[in-house]
Amino acid sequence: MLSDKIKFLLILVTVLLLAAACGKKDETNVNLDDPKVVRNIAHKVLDENIKFTISGYFTSDEVKSIVAGVEASGNKEFGIQFKLIEIVDDEFKNVYSTPVLQGSLNKCIVDKIKLSSVTGEMIYYNSQDFYMGTGGGEIFSYVINFSDREIYYAHLIVEHRSGVALYLSKNINKPMLRKFFISYFKKDYPDLRIIESDIR
Repeated sequence: MLSDKIKFLLILVTVLLLAAACGKKDETNVNLDDPKVVRNIAHKVLDENIKFTISGYFTSDEVKSIVAGVEASGNKEFGIQFKLIEIVDDEFKNVYSTPVLQGSLNKCIVDKIKLSSVTGEMIYYNSQDFYMGTGGGEIFSYVINFSDREIYYAHLIVEHRSGVALYLSKNINKPMLRKFFISYFKKDYPDLRIIESDIR
């Protein structure tokens, strides 16, 4: 009689454990190579105006994470933000957000890049001609290193009277990164000059 009660309790505990295990969705086994899956995860984690998503090895060479680009508007701030989504305690969570950066996710270039001198993949953003007009304009460009929580910034200013100037943020201390920005802009503006202070 006692052994029947023990058997019943063991069966009951086993059934409850199986039910609990089946009820918890394992988010660690999702296919982050599928853009639809990546976008759906970002929408579940962030309640924001998502314009861009991509997966990559942003903080680790072994575990993929997700970056989402959002349009930020509110609290007197307008611009863009990039948010890093990683698995924490078996759940996807937003673990880092850039400050609001100047730019728009319309008509822009956003992609991941890898430079040999930097650990992990990074996000490259370029506003292209969104802020350009017939009288000149400007292009905002960023490389975001999520591993070091570092944002590298380049600002190209085009004015008919003074020509083309390129400002590079002071934290661009890796020669390969500096060369990346300069060579990118020199393709379209071979006569650009480097300036020491940003023009806003």
